[in-house]
Amino acid sequence: MQQRKLTVVLALSGLVAAGAAGVASAAEETELPVYGVKSSGLDQEQAQRLQRAFGLKDVQRSEAGVVSFADEQRFQYLPTVDKGQGKPDEDGNATTQTALDTEALKRIRTVPADEAAKRAQEGLRAAGVLPGNATPVAQYTTFELADPNGRTALTANLDTSVSYTFQLGGIPLEGEGANIRVSFDAQGVTAVSHAASTYDQVGTVKVNDLAYGTRLCQKYLGAGVKTEASYVYVAAALEDKADKVEPSFRCTGRTDEGGAPQAITLPAAVGAELPQPGPGEEPRPDGSGQFKAQSAGTQVGSEGTGNCAGLPNTVTNVNSFNSEAAGHGIARQFKWLDGNAWESDFKDPAFAGGNDTNWADNVDLTYWQGHGSGTGFFFTGCSNHNDTKLSNTEARWGQNDVEWMSLFTCLILEDVTGGQTWGQRWNQAFRGLHQINSFTTISYNSTNHGQKYGHYMWRSPFLWWNNPMKVRDAWAQASIDTQPASVRWATAGVYLPTTGQYGSYNDYFWGKGSVSPDYANTGWLWRITGLS
Repeated sequence: MQQRKLTVVLALSGLVAAGAAGVASAAEETELPVYGVKSSGLDQEQAQRLQRAFGLKDVQRSEAGVVSFADEQRFQYLPTVDKGQGKPDEDGNATTQTALDTEALKRIRTVPADEAAKRAQEGLRAAGVLPGNATPVAQYTTFELADPNGRTALTANLDTSVSYTFQLGGIPLEGEGANIRVSFDAQGVTAVSHAASTYDQVGTVKVNDLAYGTRLCQKYLGAGVKTEASYVYVAAALEDKADKVEPSFRCTGRTDEGGAPQAITLPAAVGAELPQPGPGEEPRPDGSGQFKAQSAGTQVGSEGTGNCAGLPNTVTNVNSFNSEAAGHGIARQFKWLDGNAWESDFKDPAFAGGNDTNWADNVDLTYWQGHGSGTGFFFTGCSNHNDTKLSNTEARWGQNDVEWMSLFTCLILEDVTGGQTWGQRWNQAFRGLHQINSFTTISYNSTNHGQKYGHYMWRSPFLWWNNPMKVRDAWAQASIDTQPASVRWATAGVYLPTTGQYGSYNDYFWGKGSVSPDYANTGWLWRITGLS
């Protein structure tokens, strides 16, 4: 398959040095409303009303008023059967065989989408916590099997989720502070997320027009991207205690070949300060320096392209993942950012320059953030060591160590790209790898997806709740928390049709629950996708 190339991306430092005001000189100005935060989050009484309205045994409420619930048995439940001890992994860790119960899977009955939307509306209204600017979008969480030819051999809906979109004065309101989601199975509600504020208009602000916004987005995302700019209000996480929201530009786009950058936001107000480049990374040691040995226990690694790829939040997000790992005593063996992030770190040594044995395939979990497509992910504008794209055809993961390849990028597991299904594109990557965690759609640049992902995987139990989530559930929940309703997260893994229908469906991170053995590639894959 022809490789997809993103053209060179202008680094933020170059943009700032050139002076974005030079672009602004050709802009026309208009005015848009500014909204003040009237109320933020739910108080204890509202949280209890929400709990009663949906018949939940408990909910968790943060100090900022974020309310959440996930049933530990029924959240994104996939029927499986414990088949006992499996072969120890390469580090001698005990493993558990898990088989798919296909007959039970076929018997799952989900709530129709329109009925789920109605139930969500009724429950939120009964609790008095449905903002007037919220609109429901209902979709199914889906499990499927793909055969070695990429054909779908089985598909089943696991649950029905209702996510909400928001508007202020006809303009979308997005962000962690605009997040309401309710999931249903046949028995009732399996999960609730509620992080929202109410607003009043408090004034107006002069903003640059969309033509200017498109040119500004183009400078950040690169000349090879067909960029679109639209107005958006960004609701910060409730913990940030923001008192107002002003208009921003939402930057999205596609390359001619179908690749996509992560969506970003830039301020739209006239004279607003643009994102500044952070401190530069110390140069990476030359290519002869390799990661030689692992420390005892489990390890993670992380890489990402930020300023040099026009992504203002990558460095903060990758660091948030690493901080979460450190807080739980999990060793971080490498962190390479911007120009220090190399394609060769993910490429199998069977291909020229490939060195994943010493990096991405030499830890238990690798976390990546940057631009992507259905056929790989990009280092364009940041590094060329020894290529600017890790192609799906160059990926052979799990031969050494890695169990979970977590790719916070766009479109990796999209249904079809260039005439090939997701299964056809990625089945050769599974050489002992347990899961690829990523998206079927574009994803939105985030400052703390990595922190939330790590938190849900590694958190410590308290009484009867707060247990660590399965890796795939942690990925889903982190995406639900940080991505708008248009984004679909996904997890894929190996399926063994003739060996008990075994697979790595229910993996926890090491030390947090059961983990499957390393399975040989069969050409068969499973995938679970859902709505953020």
